[in-house]
Amino acid sequence: MIVSFTNILKAYSGKCDGLVYMYNRRLNKVIARRMPVFTPHAGNQRLSEISRNLKALEISEAYRNDIRFYTEMHRMAYPESSVYTWSNMFTKLMWSLHRAIGVDLATITRNEIETQELPCISVKAAVEAGLLPAVQGYERLVALM
Repeated sequence: MIVSFTNILKAYSGKCDGLVYMYNRRLNKVIARRMPVFTPHAGNQRLSEISRNLKALEISEAYRNDIRFYTEMHRMAYPESSVYTWSNMFTKLMWSLHRAIGVDLATITRNEIETQELPCISVKAAVEAGLLPAVQGYERLVALM
C-alpha cells in the first residue's frame, strides 16, 4: 500500500499501529505493510541457521562490489526483477547453488567453496554455471569470494 501523509512529512520509516512503514528511494514513495506475525516452527529455525551461516562466510569487499555491479546490471536488463541489493542477489545465488548441486547452506564454509571450486567463487563463474542469468559485462566480474 502506498502511503500519503497529511502533514509535511517527506519520508517516514518505522512501526506504528500494526503497520511497518518504509521509504523506497527508487520509487520515491513510502510503502506500508502489515507487521508480520511469526509462529515458531522447524522451517524458521532452518532458515535462520542458513542465514547465519551465509553471513559468517565473510565475503571479500571486491566480491561484494562485483555483486553490487551485477545487481544494477541485472535491474537494467530485467526491470521487472525485485532484487535491489547485493545481499539479496548473493542469497539468490547461494540458493541457486543449493538447487543445482545440493550443498547444505547451513553448514557450507568458505574453505569448502574454495577447495571444491564451487561456481559461487566468483560472479562470472556463477553466471557461466547457470546459477545467475547472464547480463552484459558479467565477464569482468572475476573477484573471488
